[in-house]
Amino acid sequence: MPNPNINSDVVLFDSSEYGYRLVFKNGFTNPRDTLGKIGVTVHNPFTALFYRTITIEANVINEAGTKTLTTLRLNRNSLIKYLKLDPNKPYSDTLLLHTLNQSFWSDDNNKGTYAKDAQSHSSGPHHAGMHNKKSLRTWFTATIKASFLGWLYQVTIKEINRLLARLIFVKNEKDLFDAGEDLAIHRYHDAKSVVPAYQKHVKDSQANNLAEVPVTDKKNYIKPQEHDAATHNNGKYPEKYKKDTSTGTTGKPTPWVRGENELEAVKQSLSLAAKLIFGKRQLTYINAFALGPWATGLTGYELMRETGSVFATGPDKDKIIEQLSSIKEYEEYQLKRAVDALINKFTPLKEDKDFLISLINNTLYAKLNNETKDLKTCLFETFYQAGPKAREIMHKYSAHVIDITEKLNSEKQQIIIAGYPPFFSDLINYAKAKGLDMKSLSVVGIVGGQAISEAMRDKLMSDGFKTIYSSYGASDLDINLGVETEYEIAVRKALEQNPGLCRELYGTGKGLPMVFHYDPLNYHVECDKNDDLIFTCTRNDRSSPRIRYNLGDKGRVYASSDVQASLQKYGIFVKPRSNLPLLFVWGRDATVVYRGANLDFTELERAVTNQSTLDKIVTKKAFYKVNEDKFEIWFELKDGEPLPTQDELNAYAQETFKQLAELNQDFRWQLSQVSPGDDLPTIRFYQRGTSPIAEAGGQRKQVLVFEKGVNLDKDYAFPQETSTSVTLKKSAPYEDKVVLPNKVLI
Repeated sequence: MPNPNINSDVVLFDSSEYGYRLVFKNGFTNPRDTLGKIGVTVHNPFTALFYRTITIEANVINEAGTKTLTTLRLNRNSLIKYLKLDPNKPYSDTLLLHTLNQSFWSDDNNKGTYAKDAQSHSSGPHHAGMHNKKSLRTWFTATIKASFLGWLYQVTIKEINRLLARLIFVKNEKDLFDAGEDLAIHRYHDAKSVVPAYQKHVKDSQANNLAEVPVTDKKNYIKPQEHDAATHNNGKYPEKYKKDTSTGTTGKPTPWVRGENELEAVKQSLSLAAKLIFGKRQLTYINAFALGPWATGLTGYELMRETGSVFATGPDKDKIIEQLSSIKEYEEYQLKRAVDALINKFTPLKEDKDFLISLINNTLYAKLNNETKDLKTCLFETFYQAGPKAREIMHKYSAHVIDITEKLNSEKQQIIIAGYPPFFSDLINYAKAKGLDMKSLSVVGIVGGQAISEAMRDKLMSDGFKTIYSSYGASDLDINLGVETEYEIAVRKALEQNPGLCRELYGTGKGLPMVFHYDPLNYHVECDKNDDLIFTCTRNDRSSPRIRYNLGDKGRVYASSDVQASLQKYGIFVKPRSNLPLLFVWGRDATVVYRGANLDFTELERAVTNQSTLDKIVTKKAFYKVNEDKFEIWFELKDGEPLPTQDELNAYAQETFKQLAELNQDFRWQLSQVSPGDDLPTIRFYQRGTSPIAEAGGQRKQVLVFEKGVNLDKDYAFPQETSTSVTLKKSAPYEDKVVLPNKVLI
């Protein structure tokens, strides 16, 4: 009798921690919302002898996307738990498989109906963000353990080899989450003992576990203090300290005092992160953040001095271009000297000097752009692709050319520029105008302070940057809470391209999050039922402890395994370098609401870049929040661009709404419900330099959502001569579609 088939393709998720798990493409990845309980346990023929199993046939999808009909043995008890059935009741195999098939959705994962989206609004695994149920009562062994883990963190952030040694003690995902919670509880008791402000904050608390401890934030804990020293150990600043301030974009700047020990710990973690990403490559760091008393300014400059050469230019484009040109000229000079020395030994090479310089230079940049590739491979590929003359040179002088190239490569610098995302776009254009092609330098950008859209990342990399990484931090906490690598970028791009993946991980109506990994031995991160991120610094070096601190950012915490398994259902088999948990962050100042649908700034940027004509003329974008359910879209034009004509306005508006609707299913649904004749959101264009959209020469974050009385003068009036707008009306309804004048939008 043939084995029964199931109504879903499957993926075999191979986990070193949890074994083989069968993930159903048309089913939920972790419906039990429990660490490690991904899909259903599957057995090989030998291990199946020791468990009750159900044998099925299913199409297994591999990394190449090929489907192979395979015989699989499901752990029967695991299947019962996956289906959330009563384990004490008897079920036939036939009934279990019927129930499994009934649980699958039949439509394409990325084309779910709105009704299904609405039902899954709060979907996705929550368990990682709610690892906070241990008793606050501390026993002697718990204290010893937490003290050891605190010491372990400080020791292992100094070197990569030491970091690997940490795996002896904290290896699995559960170990990581448990360690973070144990340390958070330990820090809670420390603060309760010696921090005056915290003693007052929790004096009436009857908390039994971390989840019940009162949350702190700027409003209820920082601002009410008579003096901010009350939030420090023993009510005093450390003997040596540095004072930063937040940028004050939401009000008066707030001072943040950091002691010498915590600055050293952050410096070590930044240095370690640089080694993990860039290896042994020499680094040149250009700090383009404003060099004031901000955490990203002079503090960022000081902290990066451990990583290599540092230039504190601030957002001064001329100084940055000067530094870039200087680095380029220096490396060209060293290359010329090395080739001259070779020619002095082998005079026949003299006539090929410029050719040889070009070949070696191309090799060095080929290696810089692909650090995983062997240098000799880059060298031989470059020379052999350059034609017969290059191959002849390599044949005769290979040993000497290799020596020169290896020496120059060891001195080759990876240039890193850190700053706000909008500033980078201006910098590329400015460099171009000055005759410097940034593509020739393979510059890495590091952005912070606000989210960068994938559209902006793609554009910056297309126009001049080798790659762009984001860093997540806050003046209230630390500047390097979350780290983005190629893996996190791949996850974020997968989310943007697969709405079904978003729907399963976090429901609908949230926009595209930033994605980072974080270290639980540095910060314990919780996520409450409202998706508020709550942070506890688990290090023992903070002068002003942060216990269950709410930054105001929305987000989610995920076990790395949950995300990996979900990605594989969509044919994405990328793997992280570690099993550190992931942090999805939506932030707090980049979203507007339209009839209940959230629309994110990252979606607006993608909608613009998807329109080549509009993208060519627009330099800045923003939302303008009129009220809680009404907004405008603002565009600032590039230098010299005239205001659009009425026909152009209509065309830009129609296409912009079409793009937004394709990117955001909630927005598309709400547009379809607009009554005929009602106004759609206004789109407004400004000439360059005449809009409120924050420029600040790169010194401050760009405001993404304007609102009168918040970040815009209450009496602000639109300039008549330098701005123009269009407000399209909804025409006749058409089923699920929005119809605009002469065009079907969706």
